[in-house]
Amino acid sequence: MLGLIIFGTRGVTYGSEGGQFYCPDCDGEKAYLHRKVRRFFTLYFIPLIPLDLIGEYIECQTCTSTYKPSVLSFDPKASEKREEAEFRQAMRRVLVLMMLADGVADESEIEAIQGILGKLENRTVPRSEIEAEIVKAKNGSEDLAHYCQSMAGSLNDAGREMVVRAALLVATADGTFDESEKTALAKMATALNLSRAHFAGIVAEVLTAVPPPEPRAPAGPPN
Repeated sequence: MLGLIIFGTRGVTYGSEGGQFYCPDCDGEKAYLHRKVRRFFTLYFIPLIPLDLIGEYIECQTCTSTYKPSVLSFDPKASEKREEAEFRQAMRRVLVLMMLADGVADESEIEAIQGILGKLENRTVPRSEIEAEIVKAKNGSEDLAHYCQSMAGSLNDAGREMVVRAALLVATADGTFDESEKTALAKMATALNLSRAHFAGIVAEVLTAVPPPEPRAPAGPPN
């Protein structure tokens, strides 16, 4: 009588090659192993013949988290610089859109944007850069909420508050804070996931701290 022959296939995980990589979960340099999963032909449940490769992953030897092999090429410093550049660009557009909320690019508001961006970027921001951003903002289709939503995920409460404060300083730089600016600022706060109470507190604090505008020379008589 012939015996029962048991055969089939199953995946076998192996891999001893490794090194050092940046582990996102550990947030630092850690040792890893490059694991591979290959399908084997089995006879009596014993893997005998290697078949196709069905998967591979990187395993952190500290936290045991697993990642796609592309994690080995991740450069945290380059990623940080890229995120910072994206934030600065979004901040630049947010401030310009806030200035344009009332339909006027006032000189004092332009100067306020230059000052805020100068502190943020630790350099002197030329007026030409703001003028170029005004043109882009006017030709673009994205609004304040769009840019604030793109920033919200990478900001803590202090960062969100900073964005609202900066926008409010720009809006009030010309000595007025009209309904269009109030509406735009409220939409910003919502997009940044700030509570109404938090937003109201920021507005009250900034408006109290902002000195009254200097009187301007009256316009000449109409021709």
